Amino acid sequence: MMPFTDAVKILGVTLGQHLTFNSHVQNICKSSYYHIRALKHIRSSLTLDMARTVACTPVNSHLHYVNSVLYGTSVANIAKLQRVQNALARVVSFKKRADHIHPVLENLHWLPINYHIDYKVALLVYKVRSTGSPAYLQALVSDYTPTRQLRSSNQLFLLKPPLTTEIARHAFSQVAPTIWNDLPLDSCSAETNERFRCATKIHF
Repeated sequence: MMPFTDAVKILGVTLGQHLTFNSHVQNICKSSYYHIRALKHIRSSLTLDMARTVACTPVNSHLHYVNSVLYGTSVANIAKLQRVQNALARVVSFKKRADHIHPVLENLHWLPINYHIDYKVALLVYKVRSTGSPAYLQALVSDYTPTRQLRSSNQLFLLKPPLTTEIARHAFSQVAPTIWNDLPLDSCSAETNERFRCATKIHF
């Protein structure tokens, strides 16, 4: 009979192969491109502010809605979502495909997809640490307390639990300290949600 720990590891690998979010990402892209084409038809009649508002409602909301669950998804999925955001940014800003996209995104104050996923996770961690809710997530994070005085003692780090299975790599208890511990102290020690958002956006 197979040992229980080995069975758990095999089950984790099997689940990890299926929890790819491929279909979810495909549906987001399909819906977003539909709205982008619609926006393109009326873009000449809109001001930049109006176009940004229209873009954020049907498309950006799809791209960023609970996208923290996409942490650790494949590079191919991130690339698909990034192409959607790039297409939307070009329509809003009247830019051509040949134009470099990073200045366009920066001008619109839009974080690239991979950074926005990390940003959303960081916001969730900040909420958990500052308000204690939701309780089921608060139970998954704990402060890192070194056994002796170190320079990292004042960095407000989170404890990262041991990794037992591959699928556990995507769990909130692993993702939260991975992202949080890479943030600058200005973000981690922010006294208000607004200051945290500003400092973290600048960081990313």
